[in-house]
Amino acid sequence: MRSILNITFVLALSCLHSFVWADELPKLSVTAIASGTVNWELQHIKNEQLDRKNGYELIIHRVASLSAARIAITSGNTHVIVSDWLWASDRNSKGSEFRFLPFSKQIGAIMLAKDSKIETFSELAGKRIGVAGGPSNKGWVLLQAAAKKEGIDLQKQAQVQFAAPPLLSQALKSKRLDILVTFWHYGARLEAEGFKKMASLDGVMKTLGLASQIPMLGYLFDNKFLKSSPELISQFNRSVTQAKFQLAYDDQYWDSLRPLMRAENDAIYQSLILGYRNGIPEPLSTEQIKGAKNFYELIDKLKPYPTHTVLDTDMFYLEQK
Repeated sequence: MRSILNITFVLALSCLHSFVWADELPKLSVTAIASGTVNWELQHIKNEQLDRKNGYELIIHRVASLSAARIAITSGNTHVIVSDWLWASDRNSKGSEFRFLPFSKQIGAIMLAKDSKIETFSELAGKRIGVAGGPSNKGWVLLQAAAKKEGIDLQKQAQVQFAAPPLLSQALKSKRLDILVTFWHYGARLEAEGFKKMASLDGVMKTLGLASQIPMLGYLFDNKFLKSSPELISQFNRSVTQAKFQLAYDDQYWDSLRPLMRAENDAIYQSLILGYRNGIPEPLSTEQIKGAKNFYELIDKLKPYPTHTVLDTDMFYLEQK
């Protein structure tokens, strides 16, 4: 009986120690769009306790839109969001101090309607173009630049429709659109259903003389938070790196994520996994940052009122070794 009591006491003490240990871990909150692909990575970190193994607790807040996530970080209600560095740069030019840690080099896809014969950007004059999200969609900006290089002003010479990605995917399927500029995971779904790309956005960037593989999407956090909690950001970075490695090379980890992916069949499921893996960025390099500066200049020139400002490269988070 005494032996059983001793074991019970040890187990209780162990549980209490674990509970206290968990409470003592520093917490890092990430706000993400509920339908975003970043949820796969964040949920994997939670599933495999990569946050706790790296000495912190990850708190995931899911919201309905990117604007809600941006409001959360600008109002100080979250530590980290996922957005593009162009938005961060714009905010920084107005006094913010956002820092950028790459999440994905996926930008999006330009999808063709079935049986479409369009091959060149100059053929888009007069065509019906769907653009997911809004005018700031990076794929749309790149497409405009590529078409302008061939003498076509798509804003004036094409029929452009902005809407939510699922609605535009249905419009493409029902042949109410000629092409669709959409986010990569919606493009991956369409590819799994037999639709073809007009061009990869990597290819479009090369056409424009820009270095490809620039990671556009990343984890954004305030520099003040970085200065106050540098180890916490470093711990988060390590867990993200570990998650990407595991999801890149081990198929078994994806089984628990499939409900989040909402893949209607195996073809779409495999297409989404491949798309995520293709988007895993290399560590930031000097060449990539140079490419980002060139891309920033291109985007600025396409604005109705160019700012003629230079990208502040201090925004890119490079962890000290």
